[in-house]
Amino acid sequence: MSPRDPIRKIRSVRLVPVDDPGYLAAMSEQALAHRHYGPKEEQAATYRVSGSIEAAVRAWLAERIPLLPERVVAAEVLYREARSYEPLFLELDAVEGRGDIPRRVFEVKFTSNLGAVRHGFGQAARAVRLLSSRYDAVEGVVVMVRADRGPLDTADPRLVDVTLIDPADLGTPRLAPRPLLCLPLQELAGHLSAEELSLLQSARDESDANVSARRERAALVEAGDEPPPTARRAPPVGATISFGDDAEDADGQTTDSPFAVLRDLSGRDPSRT
Repeated sequence: MSPRDPIRKIRSVRLVPVDDPGYLAAMSEQALAHRHYGPKEEQAATYRVSGSIEAAVRAWLAERIPLLPERVVAAEVLYREARSYEPLFLELDAVEGRGDIPRRVFEVKFTSNLGAVRHGFGQAARAVRLLSSRYDAVEGVVVMVRADRGPLDTADPRLVDVTLIDPADLGTPRLAPRPLLCLPLQELAGHLSAEELSLLQSARDESDANVSARRERAALVEAGDEPPPTARRAPPVGATISFGDDAEDADGQTTDSPFAVLRDLSGRDPSRT
């Protein structure tokens, strides 16, 4: 266990469906807590369409590999310096398996930012760690669907320890470390409605603008100029927003999910209840 890992022990690990009463109650509690911090702000198109992209990726995967209907990890965890176990729920984008045995977990990232992809590997690793306390040989896969219209820069240093895989690789017994599956949007078009496709175009325009803004800021920094500050919405004092796929701003940073689970300043796992 890493010295930075706040979880000491894990027990009662299982997979439950997204409509599990315990999970829904935890989500309702956290949504209510978040609502106390003020009204929601208008979310970016990239964020609003991300749920549709995740559902389309699940449908695409289901055509090729067996997916389990249960995709929420439920567990009890003992945090460092805590005296009793606490419940934890972690919703996954997709889980491959047979019977009730998970084999692979999938984290979907609809993004133009490779930093979000790196974050996805951390999310997948957390899920693998929880499930591995009960099941053998669980793997984590990140699926990237590019939000902008540009190509993937495979020479980017953030991909140095990542293994790019093809759809055919999903049929292999074991994948290389840190597998990344990049899906072109045309692969998913048949799983999106006309309304979702329209919103998708707005999201791609938005992402193209964010990529251009990041490049302009990088050029200013390289030239020794001070780029203009980027206004960001601050999270509530004393809490970190960490649930769901957050939307990117022009700096490649993320803004808060309106369905956030709050993490206290002790450093505990953001998906605990």
